[in-house]
Parts: sequence; C-alpha cells; structure tokens
Amino acid sequence: MGKKAKPPVPPKEAPEPEGGKSWSQPVEGLITLVKEKFPGVKSLDGRMVNEPALLVGPSEAVKVAEFLKNNDTLPMNFCTAVTGIDKVDRYEVVYNLHHLGSEYKDPGLEFERIALCVVIEDRENPSTHSLIQLWRSVDFQEREVFDLLGIKFEGHPDLRRVLLDDDFKGHPLRKDYPLMGTWEDMVAMDAVLDENQVRTMKEALGEPFDPLKDVPPNFKR
Repeated sequence: MGKKAKPPVPPKEAPEPEGGKSWSQPVEGLITLVKEKFPGVKSLDGRMVNEPALLVGPSEAVKVAEFLKNNDTLPMNFCTAVTGIDKVDRYEVVYNLHHLGSEYKDPGLEFERIALCVVIEDRENPSTHSLIQLWRSVDFQEREVFDLLGIKFEGHPDLRRVLLDDDFKGHPLRKDYPLMGTWEDMVAMDAVLDENQVRTMKEALGEPFDPLKDVPPNFKR
C-alpha cells in the first residue's frame, strides 16, 4: 500500500505588529504629509482607537480638512459620520473620512479611512467651522451635534435643531445635563412619571415635593 499523502500545510499569516493592526502605507504617508505641512497637528496611534486619527484645533480644522480631501496621495472624498463628544474638560467633533475613489487600480485602497478630530477647549462657547463646503454629507450630522451638545458650526447655512423641538432648553448629551432631564422638559413633553421621579427632580432643584401640586397631567401613582 502506498503512503497517504500529507495534507497541504496552509501558509502562515504574517504576524501583526506589536500593539495590533497596522495601517496601509498610503494612510501612513498621508498622516506624515499632514504633520509636515501642519506642525501643530497631532496624531493618535490607530491601533489604540481602531483607526488612525488626527487631532486639530478649530482654527486649523478647515485647512487640514481641505488638504485631506484634495491631496494627491489619498484624497478623503467622503465623510461617513460626524460625532460630538463631551470629554468633561473639552469637546471633540470627530469626522470619519473615507477614500472612495476609483482612480487607483488596487482595490485594497478602497474605503481607506482616517478620523479628523477637532478639539474644542472652550466649554462656555464651543464652536468650530462647518466643513459642509467640503463634504455635503455633514449637513444634518453637524446639526445633530449642535442640537444635542450645543457646539456651533460657523458657516453652516442652516444651523438649527434637527431632533429636538426648537423650544427645548439645553443640550442633553452634555455631561452636566441632568440625567433625568429637567422638570420643565417633563411637563412640556407631558411625560409619564412616578412619584419617586417627581420627588427626585424637585429635590435636584432644591424645592420641596408637594404631591398635590407637582403632578404632570400623566402622573402615575
């Protein structure tokens, strides 16, 4: 009897670099170009946040964004998401940018991505310039960040609330916004509350709880 043929040994995958995933040479090259052109820009290791990120201040945001979109190395011609974050000591607005071009023959370059993070240190009057002139897709997303966090986007053609009512007071995704909302919010929304919720909200205002008066229309016992 002949010997059984040994099953083929699958090729070994190249080990990941220490720390996790590495990023393509075009992305790394683009980050290097940005940091050379704009010395004040900082970068985050993509292996730490699952994608490479550039940190800029509001004054640099437009110029850096223009370079990211119009560079010849890897133009980031589509913005998929805009996210606002309250970091307690600062705000951040993150633009998730992608390359969707067809001018490259290598399909592996499709959907290459980078995050542009605008760091806003002014908590009293947070603002940055809108990037709608570069990516039209940010229109409603910048409005949502304005609505929920109160960050103003200078130059946005229609900056107004998009989820909450125009008369809503405050911005509920801020860390200092009451977790249960405000008493005025609950009354205005005709909210269904139980006695403990009403008492907690009144105590937060420093006011005594009166079960005969402090009862919204849909109050439940």
